[in-house]
Amino acid sequence: MSEKQAAEVVVLPREEEEEANEPVQKNQFDLNSYDTDSTEIDLTHTRADHIPDLSRFPNIEELRMRNNLLTVFSPTLSSLVSLTSLDLYENQLTEIENLDGLVNLVTLDLSYNRIRKISGLDKLEKLEVLYLVNNKIEKIENLDALTQLKLLELGDNRIKKIENINHLINLEELFLGKNKIRQIEGISSLQKLKVLSIPGNRIVKIENVEELTNLKELYLSDQGLQDIHGVENLTNLTLLDVANNEIKTFNGVEKLDALNDFWANDNKVESFNEIELLSKLKDLQTVYLERNPFYFHDVNQYRRKVMLTLTQVTQIDATMCRKATT
Repeated sequence: MSEKQAAEVVVLPREEEEEANEPVQKNQFDLNSYDTDSTEIDLTHTRADHIPDLSRFPNIEELRMRNNLLTVFSPTLSSLVSLTSLDLYENQLTEIENLDGLVNLVTLDLSYNRIRKISGLDKLEKLEVLYLVNNKIEKIENLDALTQLKLLELGDNRIKKIENINHLINLEELFLGKNKIRQIEGISSLQKLKVLSIPGNRIVKIENVEELTNLKELYLSDQGLQDIHGVENLTNLTLLDVANNEIKTFNGVEKLDALNDFWANDNKVESFNEIELLSKLKDLQTVYLERNPFYFHDVNQYRRKVMLTLTQVTQIDATMCRKATT
């Protein structure tokens, strides 16, 4: 053994070595601890490798099996007709199946699994909340039956296009962050939408949002936006996040009369005069503006200058400030 190889050898203490060689203890739960009339069963972090037979709990409404070792949806799930909430966050599931009997399901969380395709949801007509964060999904599809959906979370997948959701007219919150989306599209009919979150994608232009007049929060940070044009009609917007883009001017933001929060740090705005546009927004309370070029022009006076220009704000970047007196 060479000196380099010897240096790479890690010697475990006897106790740790024995523990490392022990087989994984699975299914560390006891259903006998639950009454048969229980409405909620929580088997989180019990190292479960299967969904047990829960037929003796006829009133169960909520089932949580987060942080386990599940690889498949047990056929026994379909018998849980009374179930309204199913949480299988962080397991090893690869395919959505055996959910047809859950006709009363309202909330479904399948985040942090290994699911490659949206499927098996056709019978869940009462579903209002669907989480599919951090899977391997490449396409938005097979949501035709979910017309009651109010929240759809598909962040951190492999999605390239916003499609097949125009029929979700009851949708209020849509999350598509950290995908590969290049264009905002296919959402014009979502008139009830209040939150649209698409950070960390490949969008270079704000477009096709002018009809979303009920929108209150818009998140578009960490991509390639050049300006803020396209938001002028969103008069109910209270939060706009365009941080870490390529924006060179704040033109357009002054028309958002209801704006409370404006996050535009880490952009390319050169002139401090751009901040004067924000002085017209009487309800503005929080601004994030640091690390734009104007910030580096006079770092020591930056905060003071913002306070004098935007007397209505109560927070500048991560620091609270005393509201100016009249």
